[in-house]
Amino acid sequence: MSVPEKQSVLSDRIPVTVVTVREPVVGNAWINERWRVVGVLAGQAGDSGAIARKIIRQGPDGDQYLWTGLVLRLHPSETDAYYYNIIGQNPSLYVYCHQDESGEPCPRSITAEYIDAMAHTETGNSTFSVPMPPEIYRAIEQYVLEHHVPEEPKMKRKHERDAKRGGMWDDD
Repeated sequence: MSVPEKQSVLSDRIPVTVVTVREPVVGNAWINERWRVVGVLAGQAGDSGAIARKIIRQGPDGDQYLWTGLVLRLHPSETDAYYYNIIGQNPSLYVYCHQDESGEPCPRSITAEYIDAMAHTETGNSTFSVPMPPEIYRAIEQYVLEHHVPEEPKMKRKHERDAKRGGMWDDD
């Protein structure tokens, strides 16, 4: 495998780390804490390739966790979706989670495809939208530039009756 081929193969897999927080809720009779997915960082996938959680900050105002071992996979057939995501006002990534018994969102995968994320949400699964970090934005932009194949414009057929009359735009 040549160097350019190797770079192209590797550019469809972006290691990411997800940041979640547990925040205390004061003055609410029904809940005493809230879990959120607050961000994604471009980073190492982890040594074992397995998803792992590590606490990075603990305090009275809440706890923060890093989830490693996740990979954003890009597909050539989805370059249109990536393109519209990155040119939009709020380029985003979508983190798919399952919730454990305590309500903590446990990240399982990540995508840059809005329609896929909405379909995932509509089936009752947890999906969190987070801002796209600049490093991931640039990697997706490069991926789109390398792999996007624009669709051929569709030619309209002339209707048979228009062909007999010489077309509707003819001046005869």
